[in-house]
Amino acid sequence: MRSYLIDILGLSGFGAMTYGLYLRFGLADALIVSGALLMVAGLASARANKRGGYSDGGIVKGGQK
Repeated sequence: MRSYLIDILGLSGFGAMTYGLYLRFGLADALIVSGALLMVAGLASARANKRGGYSDGGIVKGGQK
């Protein structure tokens, strides 16, 4: 449940930031910055998942991790 709340807060913050960029600079700049930030977030998430940070909470299933 906690992860859902954090995800919702992150998505709403990202949406508010993108909308603010859209209002200030226009659609093209907002989409470029949003795409770059999503790419960085995806890479960070993949790196954390590779290290075992966010995978399954460290629960050992079947004697293997």
